[in-house]
Amino acid sequence: MSESGTTCWSCGAARASPDAAAFGLRPSQAKPAPPPDAAAFGLRPSQAKPAPPYDALCPSCGKVQPPPAGAFKDKFAVLGLPRGFALDQGELDKRFGDLARKLHPDRFARATARERRFSLEQTTALNDAYRTLQDPARRAEHLLELRGVRPVADTAMPEEFLEEAMADREKLLEAKMEGGNDGVEQLAKAIREKRDAAMTEIGGILGEPDPEAARLSRVAELLALLRYYKRYLDEAAGRAPEL
Repeated sequence: MSESGTTCWSCGAARASPDAAAFGLRPSQAKPAPPPDAAAFGLRPSQAKPAPPYDALCPSCGKVQPPPAGAFKDKFAVLGLPRGFALDQGELDKRFGDLARKLHPDRFARATARERRFSLEQTTALNDAYRTLQDPARRAEHLLELRGVRPVADTAMPEEFLEEAMADREKLLEAKMEGGNDGVEQLAKAIREKRDAAMTEIGGILGEPDPEAARLSRVAELLALLRYYKRYLDEAAGRAPEL
């Protein structure tokens, strides 16, 4: 059997494509992927229905399958979740745990080299999807990526913001040099409030049925702000920045 991705390499049974699974369709019902403005992106959380993940295991023979071409571009489909910013953490954890147990490489230690490779590929993609979706900022970035919206580079932020950021860092440095935690905590509290306000605005925009391009650009700008706020708070707490 081939590794075409449309049929099981072992028994030849038909497999659901990632696009079909993302919309809850059986293989026979699959249609071409809808454009970015389709309802898959526009559904409110209350309207969206969870879809089964693309079949990492063959439903007929149970053999682990190779990842379909382009499957990991949609991390929601990897976990069988509807695309959307609002996410049930409990459901995310459950789906991740169920799939992680089924696909863990230890289960295939005595399997063929091909199955061990497929298991490792599927597990790697599963872990990456989980890390992305459990973090609200990374989840928002992924939703923009799926819509073809480019991130805003830190250096592309407005001059006014860059000047304000420099002033904030100078205040933080002065507070640290003066000693004591009260001054640093007061500054950090103000940044946390800005961070929370930005996240609330992001959730509001991505929760709209069909946000316009300008609104999505605003989300990209807010995500750049969140990156700055995180670095600031890490510095205030004495944490090493993430690489």
